[in-house]
Amino acid sequence: MSRRVNLPAQSPTQIGAFPQTRWSIVIAARGGTDTAAGRIALEALCRIYWRPIYSYARFQGISPADAEDLTQSFFGFVLEKEIFSSADADLGKMRNYLLTAFGRHIKHWQRQANALKRGGGREILSLEASLAEDEITIHAPDHRTPESAYQRLCALRLIETAVDQLSQEQTAAGKGELFRMLRPRLDPSQATSGSDAELAQHLGMSHDAVRQNVSRLRRRFREIMKNLVAATLADPTEETVQEELAALREALALR
Repeated sequence: MSRRVNLPAQSPTQIGAFPQTRWSIVIAARGGTDTAAGRIALEALCRIYWRPIYSYARFQGISPADAEDLTQSFFGFVLEKEIFSSADADLGKMRNYLLTAFGRHIKHWQRQANALKRGGGREILSLEASLAEDEITIHAPDHRTPESAYQRLCALRLIETAVDQLSQEQTAAGKGELFRMLRPRLDPSQATSGSDAELAQHLGMSHDAVRQNVSRLRRRFREIMKNLVAATLADPTEETVQEELAALREALALR
């Protein structure tokens, strides 16, 4: 039997002995219970998925201005819970559910496109859209599908969110500068014995102390990633979290 992942409490509401994840809070809010907690949880998830959704629209050939409008209007519906009103009880993975819902949103927009003619060339004003645009490189022909580009950016956004959380934790613990120096070592492929020795000398620490700190940070990073991934699943278990992590690793390999 799969073992549930124990997550830090994100809401006072609980199911049995296990705190609800952000996704399960959203599902509960759909039924009209604890709507404030549901909105907070949903806003947190929207911050992760805004850029992937925007990028999906861009890879569909939609202009930056229209992609921003589509993304903004879509998350407007999401935050009002309209897309959950007729959703199946088994919502599964947040990233896949949002992609399916956004696909319907685009089709609806395309059907109305002729009736909603607008001038082009508007400047991108949204910070999230600007950041997403910086991450997008579309060449013709491009072997990537909009779906694979979306899945890859979902993985990158979760990693970015995990690193940001780890940075905040280390700064709060008075270890912000140490984390800044060790942050590149979160990726094992970036570490070499020579570079670690140079870093140890720069920090005034022993080589073993550097390795221990790097090991501690990597362990905590993996814990944060695990919790973030679990928060995007309707019913997280050890098995489903590991499957989702594997899917994200596979998405990162698609370039």
